Amino acid sequence: MTAGATRSARSPVRRWVPWVAMAVVIVAVLSVATFTTRSAPTAQDRVNTISTTIKCPVCAGESVAVSNAPASLEIRKEIAEQVQQGQTDEQIRAYYAARYGEAILLTPSAEGINALVWILPVVALALALAGLAIAFRRWSLTEDSSATDADRALVASALAGGSGPPADPESPVDDDHGEGSSR
Repeated sequence: MTAGATRSARSPVRRWVPWVAMAVVIVAVLSVATFTTRSAPTAQDRVNTISTTIKCPVCAGESVAVSNAPASLEIRKEIAEQVQQGQTDEQIRAYYAARYGEAILLTPSAEGINALVWILPVVALALALAGLAIAFRRWSLTEDSSATDADRALVASALAGGSGPPADPESPVDDDHGEGSSR
């Protein structure tokens, strides 16, 4: 059977199954993410959310939400007051960034060099999907391997009790055991 005959013998369904599976997974993930309903956050929910994005000014690596340092307690109180005054989450974060510097924010802004933090994961995901597409394409184009006449002769010789391929009368034999010059 030739390579062209092998490829044409494959079912079109078999070629599209990986693509359909990938499409189903993507649609399912996007559907769950899109149609998940959320209720409007309460004032306390907003205070907690904002507190988790602001770093404690005196603690190492803790957010204001988890730190019990006096500075963190004061910042949480100020955040609650700002929420009650009707300020948006971004206004409150901008206030603390202006007061303490950008380093106080645990989530970087999406501007300037910080945009890379948001863009690189998307680029990595796109490259991963492209890699999967290429892999699926290559897998669908691989030829089925079939035994050659030499393979069949080798198997027949082994089944008949021989220890290797059929002897070639033209090949020199160095020793009595047929191992040649491999020693």
